Amino acid sequence: MKSRLVTVVIHAHLPEPEPLEKISLAQTLDVLGRHPITFVVPMDLDTRWYEDFCRGRATVRFMRFAWRGLDEYARMLLSPAFYARFHDHRYLLICHLDAFVFRDELAAWCHRGHDYVGAVIHHRTWERGHQRSLGRAANVDTLHKLLRATTTGYLANGGFSLRRVDTFLRLTRRFERYIDAYASMAIARGRGVWEDLFVLRHFPQLSGDFKVPPRRIAARFGAEHVDEVDADLGRGARDVADLPFGIHGWIQYQPEVWKPYARRFGHAV
Repeated sequence: MKSRLVTVVIHAHLPEPEPLEKISLAQTLDVLGRHPITFVVPMDLDTRWYEDFCRGRATVRFMRFAWRGLDEYARMLLSPAFYARFHDHRYLLICHLDAFVFRDELAAWCHRGHDYVGAVIHHRTWERGHQRSLGRAANVDTLHKLLRATTTGYLANGGFSLRRVDTFLRLTRRFERYIDAYASMAIARGRGVWEDLFVLRHFPQLSGDFKVPPRRIAARFGAEHVDEVDADLGRGARDVADLPFGIHGWIQYQPEVWKPYARRFGHAV
């Protein structure tokens, strides 16, 4: 029996976040502070800044893992050892320091019963030739192939995502060799380990009962890049009440679009 419904998981690798990341963190604490919050950090990271910043705002704990760099971080999120550390929770909300949450819908999304929900990446931006939706070097043809290989019809960024712990623990254990082979091949080819794209491409095929919502539902959970919000929720749907639960990548993609929303919540930006 799981003792807790969910914890908000924030990955940190710097002794102190960048200025806009501090705004993301403050917003996460303000909106989701009633839920337990877990910082996942490298083994040797000095966490004093985070402890001071969170004091009196939320109940936080720190989990240390041996990871450095994007590929090791992504590989960690495909590892059973990671999910085993959260065995007392039913769900994890991965909430990166470039995510921005607008309201607390966390329990409601947990009760929907999905195994995975992520911030929708709108593939029409790739068709127009834009690669920045992923925030990393990528070949557009490769991304199109990834999209065609999914059974969901869309891809989602794991930087703002809800994951059922038991399901991810079961699948990462059962297919550990398969995952290791994928990660090794990706690194050898210099492509990088895209764990979030791997999840939506492979997990529904590896497990027939892997529950992922249709795109129209996932779009209410989260989006990456303002184009996704417009495309899925309708042009002009920019009132806070009409926006998704949260967005990912607001710092990298059109920060000037999102800064007014941050100011609405009282953040000086």
